[in-house]
Amino acid sequence: MEYEYGQHQWHSEYQALCKKRDKDSLEYVATDCWQALQAMPHGPKSEQYWDEFWYCRAELRSREA
Repeated sequence: MEYEYGQHQWHSEYQALCKKRDKDSLEYVATDCWQALQAMPHGPKSEQYWDEFWYCRAELRSREA
């Protein structure tokens, strides 16, 4: 990815990346982010982990429809 977290473009690029990932990869990333958030909910990267978690889950939900 070309942009750093926090820049508007990062979000757009990450969502596009999720569309390219297979189901197993999306589930793995979502689970990994969830575990990181459980271990350190207010850590320095927690906002990024939340975004990654929700973008992966949103892509998985869109494929179920």
